[in-house]
Order: sequence, then C-alpha cells, then structure tokens
Amino acid sequence: MKINIYKQFVLLCLLSSVFLLLSSAPAEAQQVNLSLDPPLVNAKIKPGKSIIVAYTVQNNGDPTNLQFLIRPFVPQGQLGSLSLLPQFEGPILFNLENADIALEKPFFFPSKEKRQAVVRITIPHGIPDGDYYYSVLAETVPAFSVAGQSTGIASAAIGSPLLITITESGLTEVKATIDEFMFTPDYIFTVGNNTVRIVDNAKELPILLTVRNEGRNLIQPRGTVTSQYGRDKKIFSIIPQNILSKSKRLIKVFSNSENGSANSTVNLTHLSIGSHRVALELSYGDDSAIEYKSLSFVALPIRLLTVLGILLGGVILAFIIRYFKKR
Repeated sequence: MKINIYKQFVLLCLLSSVFLLLSSAPAEAQQVNLSLDPPLVNAKIKPGKSIIVAYTVQNNGDPTNLQFLIRPFVPQGQLGSLSLLPQFEGPILFNLENADIALEKPFFFPSKEKRQAVVRITIPHGIPDGDYYYSVLAETVPAFSVAGQSTGIASAAIGSPLLITITESGLTEVKATIDEFMFTPDYIFTVGNNTVRIVDNAKELPILLTVRNEGRNLIQPRGTVTSQYGRDKKIFSIIPQNILSKSKRLIKVFSNSENGSANSTVNLTHLSIGSHRVALELSYGDDSAIEYKSLSFVALPIRLLTVLGILLGGVILAFIIRYFKKR
C-alpha cells in the first residue's frame, strides 16, 4: 500500500511539471546592437555662439524603442574611464533640430534602420572659460509584452563623449605635470651618493608613466619613451590621448611587440645583462616646452645567481662540516 502511494505521488509530480511546461509561453530575449557615429566630438566655441553636430545611430539588432539623452560626465580613474551624472546639469543649452524626435522622448526604431539626431549646442553669454564634458546617449526603452507573450527586458545605451572647450580669446590653458615615471626594481643598493636599482633580466619590466592635467582645458601629450642599452635603442611613440581637466591618465604607446599592459606604459622584455637607461621626452602641445626624464637600472640574471649562491653556500657548508668532523 505504501509503494502505491509513493508511485502516485511521483506520477502527480511528473504530470504537474509537464502541465507547467505546456502552459508557460516561450520567452524571447531581445537582441540589442546599436552603433553611434561620430564616436567622439571635440569642439571649441566662443560664448554667444552655437554649433550643430549630427549623430547617426544604427540598429543592428531587434526592433526597439529608443530615446536620445545628454548627460554630463566626470573623468574617473587613470585609464580614461568616465562616470555619468544621473541628471542633466550645466549652463550649456542643447536642442534637437529634428522635426519628429526630441530629447528624452522615446520613438520606435525598426531593425536595420538608421536615424540621425541633429544636436544644436548653444553657449550663452557670460559662461566662464573652461571645459564642459557631456555624453550624447542613444538608449533603448524596454517593452514588457508583445502580442500577449512575455519578452526579455533589454535596456542598453551607447554614448559618444562630447568635449566642449569654451574660450573667449581662442586660447587654452596648458598646465600639466608628470605624475609618475617609474618602475619597481627587484633590489635597491646605495653606493655612496648613488642608488643602484637591480632587475631580473629574465622577467618583464613594466614602465609606468602617468600625467596629471591641472589646467582647465584638456591636453594631448606627445613624445617618446626610449629604452637604451649601449648603442642599441628602442623608441616607443606615445599615443596622443585626451587628458581631461583636473584628472590624470596612464600614458600608452603605439602597439608593438613590447607595448604596455592595461596598467603600464611599456613592458621591457628580453633584457640584456648590464646597465640600461629609459629616457622620456614629453610635450603637451605645439607651443609647450619639452620635458625630459630618465631612469636607469642594471639587469642581472638574479635567478641564476640565486641558484649559484645556494650551490656555493651548500659547498662551503659541506667543507665546514667536514673540517669540524676531522677536528
């Protein structure tokens, strides 16, 4: 009797599971794939003037509802990241010149279609000189149901940074410093007034270069990082990246076999044994002076020397033990 009750219970569970599977409507996940052009706009404007920038968004995914937003942002960290502010603020005026769409008003956006947002940027009189940073966003507005079926709620946004420099005279402020130009040695020795830095020639040596922008306008550092061993030189050209006002950024070089990782500027590899020098030449614009910095270190086979030291120490210890045994 107990076995029959158990079989009935299992059969009831199976029938309930089948009933739930048959009665539930299939869920469809929405595919969101947007592209926005231009990816970056850098504009210099005088107070009292206005400009027009046309943004084109293309829907490479499923049909969706879309809206255009403009939000200010602030630079974050030293890798070029940004943090959007939740609400619009600032003295600059924005308006869409389109007749059929407006800012923060959703519209239906079919698949494989393109729409253009013509943004008018107006600078009122009396705005202080300086940089103002915004992001033009194309954001999807999720739908909860279509034809009685549940759909996957997909909300995504793609943005284009808008860097606005306001200057009455047409001149900009260049005020920057080298925040870090360094590496981490394996050992440091002081000989008199000289400091000797030792690195393992078998390991990668990351060189870190960061620049701090203390001015009110963005800058684009240019220059080279040169690694020299004897007469051999390797020159790495610096990528002219935007460093926004009141922020610092890790400087990168153009891609090559020894380009830096995400947290370094250059990774030096296959170091020859001996003395090395790393030289920096850096400027912040056409009219700025060139800054020079240099680093030096000695590359040695530290691992090999460590093994040899251990073997030598073992031999000396064996001789000492043998000597005292004879005594």
